[in-house]
Amino acid sequence: MELTQVKHEIETLAEKYRDEFEAVSAYIFAHPELAYHEMLAQDQLCGLLEKHGFKVQRGAGSLETAFVAEYRSGKPGMTFAFMCEYDALPEIGHACGHNLIGTSGAGAGVILKEIMEKYGIGGTLKVLGTPAEENGSGKITMLDEGIFDGVDMALIMHPSDMSMADDISFAAVNKTYTFTGKPAHTAACPWMGASALNGVLQMFHAVDSQRLHFKDYTRVHGIIVEGGTVVNIVPERAVCRFNIRALDAEYLKDVISVIDRCAKGAAICAGVDVEIQQNGYLIKDVRNNRELVTAVEKNMDFIGEHHIPRDLTQGIGSTDVGNVTQALPAAQFYIGVGEGLGTHTAAFADAAGGEAGRRALTAAVKVLAMTGLDMMSGRS
Repeated sequence: MELTQVKHEIETLAEKYRDEFEAVSAYIFAHPELAYHEMLAQDQLCGLLEKHGFKVQRGAGSLETAFVAEYRSGKPGMTFAFMCEYDALPEIGHACGHNLIGTSGAGAGVILKEIMEKYGIGGTLKVLGTPAEENGSGKITMLDEGIFDGVDMALIMHPSDMSMADDISFAAVNKTYTFTGKPAHTAACPWMGASALNGVLQMFHAVDSQRLHFKDYTRVHGIIVEGGTVVNIVPERAVCRFNIRALDAEYLKDVISVIDRCAKGAAICAGVDVEIQQNGYLIKDVRNNRELVTAVEKNMDFIGEHHIPRDLTQGIGSTDVGNVTQALPAAQFYIGVGEGLGTHTAAFADAAGGEAGRRALTAAVKVLAMTGLDMMSGRS
C-alpha cells in the first residue's frame, strides 16, 4: 500500500460521497435539537453508518442519544475512533457547527472503512456519537461509563473561523452559591433581618478583590440568579452562579477554592449561611496528542487546506473533548468557515449551514480519514 496513492483515493471518495454527506449535514442543521434530545440527528448519522456497513448501537450507557458504530476488520490492529457532536444551541441552532462535526466524523468513518476493506488494514474502527457537548458534557458520562474503554486513539474536527491543527481550551466548571438569611420588614424592623442579598453582593466584591492574584487567562464570571422578591422585605434567599475557568484543570481547582472561600467569607460578613453546589462536571483542558496533531497538520498540507498555528491570542472556550484527551491519546482540530467569525453567533450559524460549511465538511472528512489511515496503518 502506497500511502500517498491511498490518500488520493480518500480525496476521491470524499468527492464521491459529497452529496450524501452534505444532505445529512443539511438535515441536522435544519432540525436543531438541544442536548440529550438529539433523536433526529442520531437517526441521520446512524442511518448513514448502517447504510455503509457499520454495526450500530443506538444509545450508549445511560445516554439515549449517544451511539456506537463499529467496524471490525477481523485482523490485529489498533482501535481508532472518530467522535461526533450534533447538539444545537437554544434559539440560534447550529451556531457552533455541530452539524458539520457529527457528519464529518461519520463521513470519515464511511470512507476509512472502505479503505480498510480494500487494503486489508487491521484493527477496529469506531464512530462514537457523543451528545450534549453544549450543555451536559456527554463525553464525560461516556468516559465514566466505559464507552471509551479499549479505544487506542480518538479524533474530532470542530469548525472555527480559521483552520488549525492543534487546540487550546479552558478547564471549566459552573458553581451555584445559595445564601440564606432571615426576612424582616425593611421599614418596621430591619434590625431583625439578615440579608441573603448582602451575602451575594459581598461575594462579588470579594471575588473581584482576588482577580489581581489569579494567573493569566483565568476567567471568573458570575450572575445573580435570585436577589429577593419585594423591596420592603429583607431578602431571605439569594442565589448567584459563577463560571470558573483556567488553562489547566489542576490550577482550576485552586481557583475554585478561592471562589468558595469568598462565598464563605461573604456569608460570615453578612451574617447568613451559604450552600455551595457544583453544577455538572468539571471540564478539563484539551491536551492534544502530538502524533495526531502532526499527522493532521501534514494532511491539511496534503489537501491544500491553509492553516495557522493555534495560540493564546485567539478565542478560547471549553469542551468535554478535554476530558477525552486526558484519558487517552486524542485530539481536536479546526477547519475554517470564515475568517473573523465567532462561534455561538448567528453569522457562524449561517456559515455552518451554507457554502462555507459544505466546503469545510469535505475538507474535514478528508483530513479525518487520512489521519485515521496514518494511525491505523502505523505510517504517520
